[in-house]
Amino acid sequence: MPPSTGVLANPIRYHQRIECAGVPLELDIRSFAIRGCLLEEDIVTGSADAIRVIFVGLFGRFAQAGERRSFSFLLVQEFNLAMERVLSPVANFMKAFPNAAVDASIQYMASIRKATRDMRAVNRSRPAADLLRDLIRIHLENTAVAACSSYMRFLLRCQPHKSAGALVRQTRRFLKSVPPGDPFRIIFSLLLRRNVNRAEAGILENLGTIQIHHGSAGSNMVARYFASLHTRSASDLFVAGQMALDCARHFGAITELTEFIAELEAALPDHRDELIRERAVQGRLPTFGHPEIAAAARTNRIEIDPRAAIYLYPLFESLDSGKLSVSETRMKRVAIAQRMYQIAFFEGIEKPGRSGRLRIAPNTDFGSWIVQEVLGIDEMDRTLLSYVFRGFGWMMDVREQLQQPIIRPVIPPDPNIVPASVSERIIPNVVVSVHNRLCAPDAFAAARI
Repeated sequence: MPPSTGVLANPIRYHQRIECAGVPLELDIRSFAIRGCLLEEDIVTGSADAIRVIFVGLFGRFAQAGERRSFSFLLVQEFNLAMERVLSPVANFMKAFPNAAVDASIQYMASIRKATRDMRAVNRSRPAADLLRDLIRIHLENTAVAACSSYMRFLLRCQPHKSAGALVRQTRRFLKSVPPGDPFRIIFSLLLRRNVNRAEAGILENLGTIQIHHGSAGSNMVARYFASLHTRSASDLFVAGQMALDCARHFGAITELTEFIAELEAALPDHRDELIRERAVQGRLPTFGHPEIAAAARTNRIEIDPRAAIYLYPLFESLDSGKLSVSETRMKRVAIAQRMYQIAFFEGIEKPGRSGRLRIAPNTDFGSWIVQEVLGIDEMDRTLLSYVFRGFGWMMDVREQLQQPIIRPVIPPDPNIVPASVSERIIPNVVVSVHNRLCAPDAFAAARI
């Protein structure tokens, strides 16, 4: 494994005392820095937007004014070109598979790239600028594919008999109604099926920007593996990363919360608290707890990943100022999620045979689910924003990994399965025979027996 990374550090940086049901609790709050110079609070305060974070992560320094303009123009140009390339093939795919999830459309386009030999290898012999341009092109094409397939799925739900040509035309008309020059806002609008307002765009960009990188997460390590192994197809790297990102123990936990909320909706209201407590006691409460930090405890000290709160803070501000409204149905669903927080963290859970109340802190997916539920993003699409922004984090990992030795972790065998040394000669005889043959002239000419 790499000895260290210069991309992101996520230490405990804050300590805060709060009260939960009258019990004092000490929070150890983690907070990240990218390249040692851009802090998480820079994103929260608005001094660092997505472009600034991506640039710092890729190049290890802040952009000069001209560099920022050029980099922003590159992203806009590549995204616009991608839109023109993908509209027709995505429409044909969605017409054939109208209920397909966005990951299926990404994989479909990746297969087309491979079939047409559009491979773009990832290795250290390529000029770094050329490789980065290819990574950006492929990733933005994938984001265009995913966002358009989501919008076309919506169109087909409204009018199932709409032709592929009509899907292309209607999507083009919608894209013309969205202000140009900001790929992220275009993606947000396609996902929300409307031209997002400033408040909605700000909430979603805040969420996405925080997710650009977060250390050695599963999808980031997949990207590093593919780079370390010098994949012959950069497209494969992004597809594999997206598959990892969708897993239940990565951002796919958001899908598990959707399923659990549906289960709670179907239950009698008086029975919901019991179901939440049962899941918490079993260690299966979706979007609560974390495998790498002490996010669950019976003591008065607990570690917190602040990302859920960072996502929700601007949402609450917009709700309080009247810039957002929530439908009655969605309000009921987020109220169920709020009750999960109250039981798991605020009240705590008594576990038979154990002293003290178990408190479990929410993780990043808790806040992300609520934001996307309130804004009305389709349940099938709720890991897409993570992919859109985390893909740039994978590029940071790729660039760093190509400067390091191959990743080859060793998992030692259980001593009980290790065979003893033996004197029999089966394997040595094969090795010696082939060695002698290769050392002799005309090894592959048939030997006389």
